Amino acid sequence: MEVNEEVADKIAELASEYYRKLKPSAKPTVRSNGTKEWNVLACVVAINRANEDLRLVSLATGVKAAPNEDLKRSNGRILHDCHAEILALRGFNAVLLKQIQLLKDSQSHPVPDLVSSSSDNSGIYRLNEEWSFALYISRAPCGDASMGLLYDEGCISFTDDDRCQYVDDNNKTIIRGRFNYAKKGYVRTKPGRKDSKVTLSKSCTDKLCSKQVLSILNSLTWDLLEAPVFLEYIVIPQLPRVAEADFERAFDTRIKDSVPMEKVQILSCSQRFDDDKTYENQPPSLMSSILLNIIEGQVTQQQSILNGVKCGAFVKPPNPLKKNCETVVSRASQWSLFKQIKGGVDSQTYREFKSQQTDRNALKERIRLALSKDGWVGTESDDCG
Repeated sequence: MEVNEEVADKIAELASEYYRKLKPSAKPTVRSNGTKEWNVLACVVAINRANEDLRLVSLATGVKAAPNEDLKRSNGRILHDCHAEILALRGFNAVLLKQIQLLKDSQSHPVPDLVSSSSDNSGIYRLNEEWSFALYISRAPCGDASMGLLYDEGCISFTDDDRCQYVDDNNKTIIRGRFNYAKKGYVRTKPGRKDSKVTLSKSCTDKLCSKQVLSILNSLTWDLLEAPVFLEYIVIPQLPRVAEADFERAFDTRIKDSVPMEKVQILSCSQRFDDDKTYENQPPSLMSSILLNIIEGQVTQQQSILNGVKCGAFVKPPNPLKKNCETVVSRASQWSLFKQIKGGVDSQTYREFKSQQTDRNALKERIRLALSKDGWVGTESDDCG
């Protein structure tokens, strides 16, 4: 199904409509010095293939990522990556899990609209065929797709021997944040201040590119659904012409000859996000948020997030995390819900379960090698039982 920019504008308006419904505490504030914070908004939107009706599935805001060392105490409860587009995809999977759980209860009302039970009652589910999916993002995703949009920060020049740009001295194909942004076609970690603690969480560009090979299902929904689900569209406001070559490289040419992938169509919409960044040195919001539209118009769930856990639940390391600090989209929450649905996995940990997905793991290794020929640098191990 081909979607035009008129539909892209409708997707942007739907995203703004739901954003306005968020609690004020989840939105950027004016700081004590009078400066207004900014944030990024992202939404997964389902498009009806027959009539182009839109249905928002998940919404998220956020620009933060957890330092790698903080994950040692996580046990699946800290969100590694609170960038809006990645949270929105986590929300998409959480909605699918919740709809599948409703399907297991034959008395449940209302009836889920995104997924259905398989005809043979085998415990496998399917995504309803009338839906295609778009990801709205209020600005170009961090990483390779936005390198051409960066201004020249003091004309800092790098050589390949400058160690500060790498997260691992032995890996020259994974670059830290926006260091040496003149280099194109490389994997990058999440951006941050030069003096900030290192996060090994990969850029949104790299993660979205990987999703065009692996699908937007996570390991849990991959196990429950009969076929993968891919984004067909990414919608970004007023995409400048300078970014077109960056998007083509980041989401297509740098991997298309190495591994099979699904093409994603990049669409520009005219409407800008109200709380977007408007000037350099404008402070980013510390807050992230998630909204799950579980059953459209009837069942929604909203949470504010700070430092990767529910707002108000964070304690500084090395202290242990508070009980029930995890968000609805955390690894621990989704694993708990999956175990209720699946059965027979109570004796396994999350990582043990993932290690058994041989086909998915092989595909993951292929896309990682295609993106970074020097190998991969993973985040701190984060398991839950």
